[in-house]
Amino acid sequence: MTGFAARIRRATMVEHREAETRTFITRLASGTVPIAGFAQLTAQYLHIYRVLEQAAERWRDDDVAGPFADPALARVPALEADLAQLYGPGWESEIAQLDATRRYTDHLREHCSTSRPHFIAHHYVRYLGDLSGGQMIGRTLSGVYGLEQAGTMFYRFEAIPDARAYKTGYRERLDALPFSEAELETAVAEAQLAFRLNGGIFHEMGLIFPEDRTPAAA
Repeated sequence: MTGFAARIRRATMVEHREAETRTFITRLASGTVPIAGFAQLTAQYLHIYRVLEQAAERWRDDDVAGPFADPALARVPALEADLAQLYGPGWESEIAQLDATRRYTDHLREHCSTSRPHFIAHHYVRYLGDLSGGQMIGRTLSGVYGLEQAGTMFYRFEAIPDARAYKTGYRERLDALPFSEAELETAVAEAQLAFRLNGGIFHEMGLIFPEDRTPAAA
């Protein structure tokens, strides 16, 4: 594999691994983070996806970025439903941004509505990740916190019945990008940054919810 999809995947392997192995995430998957921590992480995702999906609307009719801005990927409605389940009525007042989340959303807001390489890079990191490891994470968290579908809709793509085929098509779109070498380099750098920004959220969450040996589902 020599296309851009393979290139950006290789270039982000270190950042991807570091983000996935953050202590907070491993503890979340094992159930040693209270459900309040899961709820707060879900809230941070809503802030991120609101900005990213606003940018997607900006690019919807663009010949290059438009094919990535697929409504079938939209996560905001699912996240809002999850937060209503996790927090109950008045959930909007409970979802303040962490400092790390604000850095992330400020960066998205500054760049993703005006730059195709920035938008596609951040879109790639979030949505292709959601369609890949995110599916397994969702099943794990559903079992750990006893939520079944309620509270974990974010991890379910009901408008995409065949995730594997969709990811194949997504990578083909990456390979077909008519970007200059400078634009491709920008996209790679932004994808690396996206993983680091996401890792920053996990780090801050770990400070708010330090290690607790008591299982969250107990």
